[in-house]
Amino acid sequence: MYPLQLENGRYISIQRQLYPDLIAAHLKGFITIGAYALDRESIAKWVCLDADDQLRWHKLIDLAQKLTGQGITAYLEPSRRGGHLWLFTPPLSGTDARRFGKQLLTDHKLDKLRIELYPKQDKLVTGPGSFVRLPLGKHRLTNKYYPFITIDGLPLKSPTAATPSIRDQIKVLTNPVRIPKDFIDDLIARSPLPKTHSPTPKFEATPSPEVTKPKKPTKKRRERYDSKPSERIKASMSVQEFVSQYMELNDQLRGHCPFHEDQINSFSINPDHNFWHCFACERGGSIIDFWMLWRKKAGEDYSFKATITELAQKLLK
Repeated sequence: MYPLQLENGRYISIQRQLYPDLIAAHLKGFITIGAYALDRESIAKWVCLDADDQLRWHKLIDLAQKLTGQGITAYLEPSRRGGHLWLFTPPLSGTDARRFGKQLLTDHKLDKLRIELYPKQDKLVTGPGSFVRLPLGKHRLTNKYYPFITIDGLPLKSPTAATPSIRDQIKVLTNPVRIPKDFIDDLIARSPLPKTHSPTPKFEATPSPEVTKPKKPTKKRRERYDSKPSERIKASMSVQEFVSQYMELNDQLRGHCPFHEDQINSFSINPDHNFWHCFACERGGSIIDFWMLWRKKAGEDYSFKATITELAQKLLK
């Protein structure tokens, strides 16, 4: 399984094995694919910080310079609007990778700048999780390549190379310098443990007193209702548990809405009634409504049928 970038810049998930010839096609510019941050056992081997504009990008360059002064190797990759800072690590659980990344941002006072941290999940539950565009390929939207650079802004090259080239950068990144474990352990030791949330039970509506109590449904009717995939999907996992795999929520279960340019934590989850709502774009609903919009954002078929089909594969195994 791998994410494939379309010509409009969006990605779709390809449910096939990733072979070396596909990576070669990516490097040659024939296709553009992404790299998932966690493997099937929720283990990470890199942490990526993503800056979406030039201000945050320059903050990441400053961070790379400070890390270099500490003997830590960080890899800088410009992108369409900002850039990525890659930190290659020994194998870490998704939880430890995120704790390491969050504490690093906190130590350098970058935690309030909305710099995205990959992996975005502590562990995989319903799918392959978050991904970043695989480096050294062509961005389909701009038709440009974005090679790695040094903290001085020069193209990255190996010490033995006369001139920098993509081939030379591939050689460098085949065996990257990994972050020392004692440096990672120090940051994790100072990082708070992630909060755990209990799944919210399925919300059962209570009829208003003035509403006449309907006749008790027959067994056949109950079975027909309970067997609906949409109802089984809603009952399989709380909205809170599902949504938190795809976006960050604070202690009040609020966050930046992923469906518009949000600066004020407009997105909110109501755990008592098991639904989500955005006060800015006035959208909301169940797991199904969230996933329909998520598929739309990814450029995929976001019809009710397609959404239900995918969620059933994820949640009703």
